[in-house]
Amino acid sequence: MKSGLQSDRVRQGTLFGLFFLSGAAALIYQTAWHRLLGLFAGADTIAAALVVGAFLLGLGIGSLAAGLYADRLSRRGALIAFAICEVGIAVFAVLSPWLYYDVIYRELLPLAQSRGVIFAIVFAGLLWPTFLMGCSLPFLSKAIVSQIAGSAQLIGWLYGLNTLGAGVGAFFGGWFLIGTVGFDKAVYLGAAINLVVALGGLLLARGLDMQAEGPAKRAATSDTADGVVWRWSLLVFVSGFLIVALQIVWYRLIGVLLQSNGYSFSLVLTVFLLGDAAGLMVGARVIDRIADPRRFFFLMQGIATALALAGAWFVYSGIGAGILPATFVDRDIMGPNTANPALILLLLAIVVLPASFIMGFSFPVVQKAVQRDLDRLGSRVGLVQLANIVGNSMGSLVAGLLLLDLAGTAGTLKLLVAIGLAFAALQLAGPRATRWAWLPAGFLGAGLLFFPGGETFWRRLHGLTTETAIVAEDKTGLSLLKMSGSDAKEDGRLYIQGHSQSRLPFDTVHSYLGAIGPLTHGTPRRVLVIGSGTGGTPYAAGLNPATETVKVIEIVAPVIETLKSYTAAGGKSGVDELLSGKRFDVTVADGRHSLALDPVRYDVIEADAILPKTALSGLLNSREFFEQVRAKLAPGGIYVQWAPTERSVATFRSVFPYVTMVHPAMLGSDRPIPYSREKIAALLARPDVTAHLKAARIDDAELARWFGDKKVEVLNDGRTVATPSPNTDFFPRDEYYLNRP
Repeated sequence: MKSGLQSDRVRQGTLFGLFFLSGAAALIYQTAWHRLLGLFAGADTIAAALVVGAFLLGLGIGSLAAGLYADRLSRRGALIAFAICEVGIAVFAVLSPWLYYDVIYRELLPLAQSRGVIFAIVFAGLLWPTFLMGCSLPFLSKAIVSQIAGSAQLIGWLYGLNTLGAGVGAFFGGWFLIGTVGFDKAVYLGAAINLVVALGGLLLARGLDMQAEGPAKRAATSDTADGVVWRWSLLVFVSGFLIVALQIVWYRLIGVLLQSNGYSFSLVLTVFLLGDAAGLMVGARVIDRIADPRRFFFLMQGIATALALAGAWFVYSGIGAGILPATFVDRDIMGPNTANPALILLLLAIVVLPASFIMGFSFPVVQKAVQRDLDRLGSRVGLVQLANIVGNSMGSLVAGLLLLDLAGTAGTLKLLVAIGLAFAALQLAGPRATRWAWLPAGFLGAGLLFFPGGETFWRRLHGLTTETAIVAEDKTGLSLLKMSGSDAKEDGRLYIQGHSQSRLPFDTVHSYLGAIGPLTHGTPRRVLVIGSGTGGTPYAAGLNPATETVKVIEIVAPVIETLKSYTAAGGKSGVDELLSGKRFDVTVADGRHSLALDPVRYDVIEADAILPKTALSGLLNSREFFEQVRAKLAPGGIYVQWAPTERSVATFRSVFPYVTMVHPAMLGSDRPIPYSREKIAALLARPDVTAHLKAARIDDAELARWFGDKKVEVLNDGRTVATPSPNTDFFPRDEYYLNRP
């Protein structure tokens, strides 16, 4: 008897371990697929919300379907069904790089002009694997629970370990695996993990008689119980909406403080999942001590929201009081040589972890409330999980697409605080209210009244006190122009997503990068510039009198709104000409999308300088992007980009047969590049060119010195040069800088 009990515990522990691995594989996939689908959906935060929303919705549908089917299965049958799902996920994963890149991105990109169509295609592309992932918990819950007593604790532990695996997968995938082997190979490793899990499940099903003893009698109060399940599902939906909407706020907040690098997304996701997993497992341990699940649930939602508010408020107040540095946007705390792990962990431990931990209590509490009989166990797990996941999906979509647009980060947080306050008020209503529940309720009420508005909040996080600044924010990002210098109406530094991007008046390097292409090309009638910043690169790209049009593509809409506010306040420095000049056409869009769908062939294409460590910068440094640019150049056209790393130069040389380096600019073409210092000097000396430069307060003499002093190297003279480790869409090595030796 004792031996059999020990054997059951070993098998149960093995199942827990398998579900841990399944969770790890799922988050490796999510991290990689998020990027691969972003090629089709776009590189902005709108696309990210669409992909996350589609991923979560597929999980919810799978959970519902499996929940309804699981109760028809024996325990052995449920375990076999789980194993089959794992095999199905692995098969899809092996095919996914081809499907997402060669089919959806390359073939269906013309359909990506509609956000609704993007969501439909992304949802369809994710439905197979996410449906099967969603089936996992109902099937395993049915397989592992043999009696209703203690079922909430078992299911809580099961889901907790799966979430813990997800947190480990998010960290391992985002911080090591992808940066070491690339997106496609990371996905293949995830498929191998799923196959191991499937094999383990099948072996357990074969070695253990898990047949149910017989169908359990349905409780006489099943109709009442069903009503309870539906009421709990509604509460769980709101809770799921709340936590993922908070997650969207955290992505924006932490992304700005960490300067939006390639690791920020997985870092926030990792801490969120680990906190949630810890809460789930602690909740499973103490679930038997909770007498009133409903009031406890209300209390947890209020406390979690109060902790989320407290984290954001601490950052705001801590910077103002000198507890936290006021230099986040001017000091790279995640650079390869400037990393400050203690400060990073402090931020995450305060902003993300506490609320995530408290939210983790919700799941076992809900399971205790809804699980009444074994014959309906699977369907109730599935229905509650569906409600939670659909709430998660709506939280991603509504917060990412609507609330950030209408209310900004601070306003979105206040709206979520109102939801948390409603939960706290529900706990306080009635005769058995917990007295100390007034504390989170009072704190949330104070947050609604006194938490700073968007402009005040972002000014503090950019280290500003009395300086004049222009702040703009929407769903695509955040822009802040800090005015300074002797003329606060004219001089300033622009920050985009926490990065210091460029200045007013324009930095010489940006003017140089913008001017070199049109000055080198014989007849640069049509010019395209990807990226605006303060406008130095596109403005300088229009200095050649032969240039008829300069098309400018900027992905972060608030950048353009900031520049418009600057000119409305009397600022000039060339920005007024950039926004209203007849030759300039400024568009808010994804650069790669616009280039792929644009029928025009350009004489000069340029990319504004972007740090290679910036999140998604690999999309503008990959071999495939350079090939796309080359196809969009007119015969003899020139592509210009700065050379931030040796690998970017090598990747550039592998695509363009003619490459000339005029440090720090790379010029690439399919024909010999007619670079001539004498010709450029003559053009810069023309009165109309000089007037164009002076209108933007560009120092024409300094710019001329740059062209006269910079070293000129012909790197390719008619042949491309292959490189063994280029930046590619599947492996943007430079972006994952912490993985490089």
